[in-house]
Amino acid sequence: MSLFDAFRERRPFPGQDPWVVAHDGSLLLVQSAGANRRIVIKRFADLERMERNVETVIWAPGGPSRQIWAPELHQIDGRWYCYFTASDGRAANHRTYALVADQPLGPYRALGPVRDPAHDVWAIDLTVFSHAGGLFAAWSGWEGPADGFPQNLYIAPMSDPWTICGERQCLSRPEHGWEMSAAPINEGPEIVRRPGSDRLFLIYAADASWTQAYKMGLLEWTGGEVGDPASWRKQPRPWFTGGGHGCVVDTPAGTHLVYHRKLSGDPGWADREIRSAPLDWDAAGYPVVRMGQPSGGTAIAGGMPGTAVA
Repeated sequence: MSLFDAFRERRPFPGQDPWVVAHDGSLLLVQSAGANRRIVIKRFADLERMERNVETVIWAPGGPSRQIWAPELHQIDGRWYCYFTASDGRAANHRTYALVADQPLGPYRALGPVRDPAHDVWAIDLTVFSHAGGLFAAWSGWEGPADGFPQNLYIAPMSDPWTICGERQCLSRPEHGWEMSAAPINEGPEIVRRPGSDRLFLIYAADASWTQAYKMGLLEWTGGEVGDPASWRKQPRPWFTGGGHGCVVDTPAGTHLVYHRKLSGDPGWADREIRSAPLDWDAAGYPVVRMGQPSGGTAIAGGMPGTAVA
């Protein structure tokens, strides 16, 4: 059996909004589970065998927490922080929260909400990153408290890993047809850096996650203050199609994009699977997904919009 056939016949690994980090010789996938009521970490050896995992529940909050979405795991200054979105059961009340632990598998304690006090509105998919000695948060949210749509991307500085200390700035709004063919959505922001380079990119999910129109776009930092929207440029074409809400992880087998896609054309979230594909860099210095192995998506070179990468 060829490598292509082995990959094609592998059973789908169910899941959504994957966040994978490497730690102590293993890969850790953090996910919401149990009807979105708890957070688990699945530990496995490599991306080709995610189903061979050991699962640990790291957070099962009491009280009214519902609809736990898109947890992320970050090591900052030697401690582990888990960021996630939750509500009281009403979707419009989603906010971002943080947990902290000394080890990735816990035990964790709650740090409370992570928010811009000047705009305490619906906010999901928060990620954190450092740049030029500063710490920043980026997330998806509404402009007003009851907007529903569009979903925009925002950025703000942080004074510590659980405190936003400045007013948010809007990095990106759905503006191209491919970002809103089903719904005007920008979400799932994640930072991508090229090792040995000062270039900075932000990949994000666009369009409706409950459809096969879900895809990914790319923002490029062009210099200047990283918290200033004028310092970022959006690529006019999709960066990756056929899946969305991805993260980038370095593994012994190389750097990979890990993302999820829908298996059917029926609207809904029940039939999503987690996939991965090698990530590389093109001649212009843009991140690209190499499609030498089938991943269910279509890569488009950031430096040459519209060009598929084989």
